[in-house]
Amino acid sequence: MTSQYTQTISEATGVADPELLAEIEDVMRHVIFHSTLDWQTREQLSQAAREALEVIKCTATI
Repeated sequence: MTSQYTQTISEATGVADPELLAEIEDVMRHVIFHSTLDWQTREQLSQAAREALEVIKCTATI
């Protein structure tokens, strides 16, 4: 899944995998902001993307 936020998320996190990008966006929507993303600035989106990636890393099982 790609969205209008995919490129911003990828640039902020260095992630290229489409599935992980979608997961990051989902965490941004449901955990970080509890809302849609359209009212966020690019800077806020970038910061949230990095935070969401950390949430995913912390909850990943190895």
